[in-house]
Amino acid sequence: MIQLKQLIAILLLLHISPLWAKSDDKYLLTEKTYKALSVAQELMAEDKNTQAEKQLNKLLSEVTAGSYEQAVVQQTLGYLYSSKENYKKASQLFQQALDSKALPDKVSRDLQYNLGQLLLADDQYKKGVQILEQWLQNEAQPPTSARVLLASAYYRLQSYTKTIEHISIAIKKDKSAKEAWYQILLSAHLELKQYKSAIKVLETLVSTYPYNKTYWSQLASLYLQQDKDFTALAVKMLAQRLELGDSKTLINLADMYRYLRVPYKSGKLLESALDAGVIDANYDNLNKLADSWLAAKENVKAVEVLKQLTALDSSGESDLKQGRVLFGMEKWQQAEQSLSKAEEKLSGKKVGMTALLIGMTQFHQNHLQQAKKNFIKATKYKGERNQAGQWLRHIERLLEEQSNEKS
Repeated sequence: MIQLKQLIAILLLLHISPLWAKSDDKYLLTEKTYKALSVAQELMAEDKNTQAEKQLNKLLSEVTAGSYEQAVVQQTLGYLYSSKENYKKASQLFQQALDSKALPDKVSRDLQYNLGQLLLADDQYKKGVQILEQWLQNEAQPPTSARVLLASAYYRLQSYTKTIEHISIAIKKDKSAKEAWYQILLSAHLELKQYKSAIKVLETLVSTYPYNKTYWSQLASLYLQQDKDFTALAVKMLAQRLELGDSKTLINLADMYRYLRVPYKSGKLLESALDAGVIDANYDNLNKLADSWLAAKENVKAVEVLKQLTALDSSGESDLKQGRVLFGMEKWQQAEQSLSKAEEKLSGKKVGMTALLIGMTQFHQNHLQQAKKNFIKATKYKGERNQAGQWLRHIERLLEEQSNEKS
């Protein structure tokens, strides 16, 4: 809502100029009106609102009906009433100023938004949302605060579908979405008995605000409502551990999701918790996240996490895992790079398996001589000897055919 301190800058905000300052601008005031408005502003700045009100009402009776001057005076008087929390009078004056269509487009749009706010503050929700929806149609990039305002108003009107529409857009567009926004979204889903959607919201809330036991209790209740008794019991047990300040509660819940063969939920839970800084982005947690995405067949997401893991892992295991995922995605060149890094770090039996995989990636890139070297290397390891030997014989036949064609 517009505050009284802002009123001293109204003339500047409205781009108001005296008529004698310019001669070719339609948005001008006569010298008399300009000076009267300036006096009113000075009175408002000094908290002399009663005198300012008298000055503006007197001026309102003197300006031409339907003119730009009248619209400016109406708007200024509306801001004064708004600062005094007389929203009914303020909204009436704003509406009159808008109806005149005498104000500049930008000023009209700002005034329309302020009118919508005033109507909501005066509990006129239907009128308020109607004004704000009209305003929204002419705004290319409305602020998320407007979406939240509309969502709250629609919730008061028990229009829960529209509530979900606007608050979801606000959450999607604002990375620093407030807890209260998720609470509005959750309440709307519950009112519509959209329990699966409510569970998704609660899973976000418990990952971001894990020590709020209300969310855990609600989540357990919804799982029970969905006949997921075991999951509900596990959530209740985890919630009880919150009293001990157990920082591993979220990780345990993610582990439980993987155990219950719902790895995507595990991945989303860990991802949200990491993004919010609730759990550390250390090797163990990132490894669990990578495993969750792999189990959920979200290979692109898994590769992104594995990239982070390789920087934390000197054993070569993460490079090998990333290479195998890329191999399965048939990203041959990227797979070769990851597997080559793994081979430099690994020791023991896994070196043979890695050499075999590198040879296969090189074969798919038609790098036959390089592939041959890696298959020869792989034959030195018992576990890969037979498969590497088959590949080696195949490579040698292809190289021989190529040699014959050249000769």
